[in-house]
Amino acid sequence: MKRLLWIVLALGLLAGSIAWVLHARSAADAAKMDYSYAKPERRDLQQTSVINGTITPVLSTEIRSEVSGRISRVLVEAGAEVAAAQPLIELDQSTLRVQLDDARLGVVGARLRTERAELEFNRLRSLAEKALVTEKELKEAEIAFHLAENDTASQEARVRLLENSLAKGVITAPYGGRILSLAARPGMIVTGADAGREGNTLLELADLTRLRVEAAINEIDVAVLAPDMPVEITFESVPEAKASGRITFIAPAAGKAAGGNAQLGGGLGGAGGSSGGARDFPLQIAIDQSHPRVRPGMTARVHIVTATSSRALSVPHNTVFNDQASGDWFVFVRAPDPKAEPIKTKVELGVRDDSYVEIKSGLAEIAEVSLQRPPGVKFSQDK
Repeated sequence: MKRLLWIVLALGLLAGSIAWVLHARSAADAAKMDYSYAKPERRDLQQTSVINGTITPVLSTEIRSEVSGRISRVLVEAGAEVAAAQPLIELDQSTLRVQLDDARLGVVGARLRTERAELEFNRLRSLAEKALVTEKELKEAEIAFHLAENDTASQEARVRLLENSLAKGVITAPYGGRILSLAARPGMIVTGADAGREGNTLLELADLTRLRVEAAINEIDVAVLAPDMPVEITFESVPEAKASGRITFIAPAAGKAAGGNAQLGGGLGGAGGSSGGARDFPLQIAIDQSHPRVRPGMTARVHIVTATSSRALSVPHNTVFNDQASGDWFVFVRAPDPKAEPIKTKVELGVRDDSYVEIKSGLAEIAEVSLQRPPGVKFSQDK
């Protein structure tokens, strides 16, 4: 029994010795670690939110025919510049012209019948004053005259309707612009657009002198935006093109769910992820003056200045570390003892740009912060 006790004590001493050796080695390794430090500096910082969007024309129209018929001529091509009121498409109007000629002849005949009916009514009215015709004969003449008038009005309305349809058989540009797409072909049968039918889309016209960016920003960042806020715009497919613009519309309600497509001033060392699950708010940005190579459908990057700070005490992003569980931010300050590890220090962050972040409190201006996190320091997200 005593022998077993001595064995247990010996094993305990051995384990303690091993733990002490490992701890001493870890401490020695930490002391030997070559830390790099950065000094806080005063800088003017500008925080920017960058969102992606799509170029669209401010004014674009899907052109449809108001009347049904067969296309006889297409007078433009896709990509063509057109002027306001310029003819674009002609429908076959031969049948309408025949109908219009018949209707005009009908008007002539109806007017003649109306004149005769009026003469007869006036004649009988004169005779009735002399009691030479009956009241019934006079009433019948009056009715015949009014029926002839109604027939004339009906024939004239039919002429106006056919003339209007004939005019609509030539489809013209409602404003100057460019043909973005063209579906119309000679010989195509088209359905006219009316209250019960949408009709065929024959072409798409857009005014490319006025473009905008349609985008969306998450609920976290939308709070700092306002209409007329200035922005800078770059284009993925035209890197040399840059444009200024302004926010013209922010949706009053969120749209579909988003994963957070805006980034504020780049990432920080040890920072958490994006604003996953945030809701998107649609917005529109007017482009002040577009580059000639920028076209609808291209991707644009909108840079919005959301915050500024003058002479802010700031440090590089990679010197700031985040504990995701608490949401707190920390830096590691150089210790007075050159052999000691940097001291973990809680700080409050402010404005950040692509390279630096403002330290609002928690750090002395004369301090130096480490670019490396000491190996012995663990955060909640570390496994």
